[in-house]
Amino acid sequence: MSWYALTTLDDARRATTSLLLPVDIGRWLRLALIAFFVGGLGGGSGGGGGGQGTVNYSFDEPLPGFVDGVPSVDALPVRSLLPMVAVVLVVLALLGFGYLLVGSVLEFVFVDGVSRRSVRIRAPFREHLHLGLRLFAFRVLVGLLILALVAIPLAGAVLGGVGLSPALFLLALPVLLVVGLVALVVGVVLQLTTDLVVPTMLAEDRGVLDGWQRVYPLLRSEWEQTALYVLVRYALAIGAAIVVGLVVVLLALVVALPFVVVGGVLYVALLSTGGLGTVGWFVLGVVGALYGLSVVVVGLFVQVPVVTYFRYYALFVLGEFDPALDLVASVRADVGDASDRTDATG
Repeated sequence: MSWYALTTLDDARRATTSLLLPVDIGRWLRLALIAFFVGGLGGGSGGGGGGQGTVNYSFDEPLPGFVDGVPSVDALPVRSLLPMVAVVLVVLALLGFGYLLVGSVLEFVFVDGVSRRSVRIRAPFREHLHLGLRLFAFRVLVGLLILALVAIPLAGAVLGGVGLSPALFLLALPVLLVVGLVALVVGVVLQLTTDLVVPTMLAEDRGVLDGWQRVYPLLRSEWEQTALYVLVRYALAIGAAIVVGLVVVLLALVVALPFVVVGGVLYVALLSTGGLGTVGWFVLGVVGALYGLSVVVVGLFVQVPVVTYFRYYALFVLGEFDPALDLVASVRADVGDASDRTDATG
């Protein structure tokens, strides 16, 4: 028995190479734009630092402006900040929903482009908007369910006046384990939705749930193939994320050189004229923003081969599960012929 997750690896590589080489700047730009919305390899983390030393203070004494450890309204400008915080949250929510909506539509644009080997955006975006809206609604619903799963226990603890104690942490461990397991399952479901259900929706003009009804029997009947695909897919994703991260860091250092030179010259020139001032800081801020934008663009171009490979990989695997859903049959034939010619000449 051949394993779909293994036999399609090289086909996906050859298909990616045939699409991206020779380099077509317009095609790469369109793929970089798509990668911004559907890439999924970027990430970030934040953290805080702490100081060292001793503080002679008893925690039994309330802090100034606090009553029993709770800040008083008079001590903090809460009321004046609430409108601004609300506006910021609304804007961020709108931007997030807009990003998710565009990304949901571009999932179909991406599949359409790589399967036809003709990457376009505007016409396919309009053509597949209805499918993208269905995927968007599905993703929002799943996100709200996960949010509710986390928020309801927290809200119950807060409203119930549950205090922090070692016993509470012990009781919370099973809840955290369940939440973590559910998050893992949901992550796999969302990944399979992107990899296998989206092409099925595109091939047969189905909704998300209809697409799952079409795909799930295939995955269940060949559960060994499904399990291996998930393992290989995530292993490759982890490796690709590490490689992409290292390459982007190295290229960011290279890109930084001209910005450091320009910024240094501007800094010295502004100091020689009597100080930085507001204008000087603004100019240096623009230089820094341009550098950040340059790094983002470089990162997107680095992601293009990776996201293209993963999309071809998923499409080839789906075609192995069911030839009726094979959107890359012509690509499969072409890369197979190219492989045969290479083997013959080698």
